[in-house]
Amino acid sequence: MPTDQPRPGGEREAASGLRSRAALRAANDTRQAPIDARGKIAVITGANAGIGYQAARQLAAAGATVVLACRHPGRMAEAARAIRKECPNAAIDEVSIDLGSLRSIRAAASAIIDSHPHVDILINNAGVIGEPGWRTLDGFESCFGVNHLGHFALTGLLLDKLIAAADARIVTVSSTAHRVARLNPQEWPSPQNPNIYHAYAASKLANLLFAYHLHSLIAATGAPMRSIACQPGWAATRLLSPRPRSPKHRASVAALQAVGAIIAQPAEDGAQPLLRAATADVPSGVYLGPSRWWRTRGPAAIEESSANSHDAQAGRLLWDLSVELCGVDYSPLAGSTAAGLTLDLPGDRGASEQRKVPKQPDVRTEPLVLPDGEVLTVRPFTAADVGAVEQLHRNCSSRSRHQRYMGGSSPTPEKLRRLLDPSQGLTLLVSEDRSDHGQQIIAVANLIALGADAEVGLLVRDDWQRRGIGTGLLRRLLDYAQKSGRRAVVMHIQSQNTPMLRTVARVGRRSEVKRDGSVASLRIPLTAASNSGKGNKPQGRAASA
Repeated sequence: MPTDQPRPGGEREAASGLRSRAALRAANDTRQAPIDARGKIAVITGANAGIGYQAARQLAAAGATVVLACRHPGRMAEAARAIRKECPNAAIDEVSIDLGSLRSIRAAASAIIDSHPHVDILINNAGVIGEPGWRTLDGFESCFGVNHLGHFALTGLLLDKLIAAADARIVTVSSTAHRVARLNPQEWPSPQNPNIYHAYAASKLANLLFAYHLHSLIAATGAPMRSIACQPGWAATRLLSPRPRSPKHRASVAALQAVGAIIAQPAEDGAQPLLRAATADVPSGVYLGPSRWWRTRGPAAIEESSANSHDAQAGRLLWDLSVELCGVDYSPLAGSTAAGLTLDLPGDRGASEQRKVPKQPDVRTEPLVLPDGEVLTVRPFTAADVGAVEQLHRNCSSRSRHQRYMGGSSPTPEKLRRLLDPSQGLTLLVSEDRSDHGQQIIAVANLIALGADAEVGLLVRDDWQRRGIGTGLLRRLLDYAQKSGRRAVVMHIQSQNTPMLRTVARVGRRSEVKRDGSVASLRIPLTAASNSGKGNKPQGRAASA
């Protein structure tokens, strides 16, 4: 269902069609209590029309300094004039931004950073439903690129300004359309399905995965902000293109517009969930939407989003993919929290169920003897190895990198450094001694602590795969995780490949496999009982070792 808009119309949109819906609006006359936003600085994307414009208008009337962040400068200026006409003392700033261009997003964020000491409210509202095959200037499918990735980049670039506020709100506008989206991480950057409404629904699911994962990071670091998602119901906006190119698209738009003419609420009402998320005392991590008419209209209230939107594994995959695609680092939320980490240990259920993470065991350089008699060296990563590990990634095929990172490309330099030197965990390197080229890194294995569990990832150069290196590395990481008090090791892999499942089977530990579409999650318990059995083979397929 429509939620927001890339096209203009200002206040005229809110008034259009109201006469034909007078009876329905009379049944939905409840309004949010007056808001007080004095001293707040609010950035709103897509603020020249529809629910974005209505949110900007009401925040300006409540005393906020409102930054209109819009693609079309002329329409943005028209919206600013309309707000100033209604509220002569309104503080309005205008910043041009094309969410389909990472260069434009960086320029807009720089302008906001230079002009404002902090950002109290960021409403990620703008959105598109384009045509099949439309792509952003950076080459991403338009719905994913604009609706999710553009806002992901903008939020990350403004993160320091948000943290500088006393109680910042990051409001992500999704849609009830997310409920019909397929959860398929393989298709996020470039979905294969040409149905533009499926692509739109997928982007709105991505909005929620982003908002919830951001909330988990905020909770883990104690950052002074809230991540709140919302949906405006069926609002009368210009999100649907009035002149689609394809006949099939025109027919779909006509059908949706006919239904909307009957049940859609005005944009002013559709903005209420955004305003409540931005100003009301609601907790971080919730999802707000209209409470009547099957969540299409009525007063804003907390609702439950789909089960897919709460998939923590998918949220992490999307987050990592987004960092790689847009190159924006959320380092202010990635600071070390090792001192505050706790472990929930099996069998320890006293008054205090959690313990501090134990001291990490020592790891030394040692030989790795392969089944064919070849002797390699396994050693812990050092800061001097960054260049060699980057070269390893260049030496690996795109298939191997895709299997390792679930996104096809190598990680950004910033992400790679975080993987190699985690605050809690371990990175092991395997090197080959060559008289003509010295030592060459041929494999890297990462173990990153996630509370009581630890996550593992392996990358082996193509010409060394299927020789037992992955098995040797995994055994060492499991031993390290057990000695450091972890409860289990988890791996997220592609379900259509078998070598990693065979690798897990060869280490002789019981494992559990959960499949979700193209992704399989393996969990290897690290209790004493897990080592006493024969080591059950996991059922399914996984990534290459």
